[in-house]
Amino acid sequence: SPYLKQMSMVTASKLMHLLEAFSTPWFLVANQTNYHLVFFLLEIFNNIIQYQFDGNAHLVYSIIRKRHVFHQLSNLPEDPAMISKPKKRENSGDQMEVAPTSDGGREGREKR
Repeated sequence: SPYLKQMSMVTASKLMHLLEAFSTPWFLVANQTNYHLVFFLLEIFNNIIQYQFDGNAHLVYSIIRKRHVFHQLSNLPEDPAMISKPKKRENSGDQMEVAPTSDGGREGREKR
């Protein structure tokens, strides 16, 4: 268990980003031992909150802000068809052109 008197906001954010990356379904099933990474991070969070709560408000704040990560972790899909690596959005060739409107605003329309 780590001993931290005071964690910075940057460190807390980076730890939460690690948890977010490690707890994606496709990462967890990519290797048999990847779940250990999530387990260790959760154990670190638990021990810091339980034993060094004073001075680590940034971690608590980050956990509250990223609570959706914990919700997603508790509702992991079990169906292999539901677990897929997110694909990068491909540009299909459709581009948007911005044209001014009569009221001074802007309107988007597809280029042909």
